Amino acid sequence: MRWLPNMLTASRLVLLLPLMVLLATAHDASTYQLAFALFLVAALTDAVDGWAARRLQCESTLGTFFDPLVDKVMANVLLVFMACRYPDWIPLWMVLLLLAREFAVQGFRSMAPCVGVVIRTEMLSKLKLLFQLVAAGALLAGLGWQGLLEIARPVAWMSLALALAAGYVSMIAIFLKNADLWSRPPLELEQR
Repeated sequence: MRWLPNMLTASRLVLLLPLMVLLATAHDASTYQLAFALFLVAALTDAVDGWAARRLQCESTLGTFFDPLVDKVMANVLLVFMACRYPDWIPLWMVLLLLAREFAVQGFRSMAPCVGVVIRTEMLSKLKLLFQLVAAGALLAGLGWQGLLEIARPVAWMSLALALAAGYVSMIAIFLKNADLWSRPPLELEQR
């Protein structure tokens, strides 16, 4: 069972492919409803994989790296697609600001192991992801069920605004908390 958390994480990537095909070809409410169902399953695996790793006591280096990476891929691919296809719902400028934050934080996190540090994902970063997923889910729900249209648009906008706030506050906190990384000498690396 030690493989279960990483398999759940990988399933999000697998589910992202048919989800994107459905979104790219959707022309009716039933297709958006199916896309929303796939999205919910993928989003739920994010909650379950971490719980399973802790419950089964099988947290791994792969999982520590793989889970946040898959989260970023899923949320950002969905939001970029939606911003291009539905700019009234998901403003591209907000998505681009979120992407800029992702590149800055991921670059900083990638440097940390070179000096012997692992920067773990903190609560604000997890909240940012949650708000990104709520924004994407609100858009899908609004497209799938016309009765939700009036509620879904403001929920998407507010969720993106909260994602931006949480993302940039967490980025500043990560940079300040780990400011000493710049002055540390690199570790002696093994050559293979």
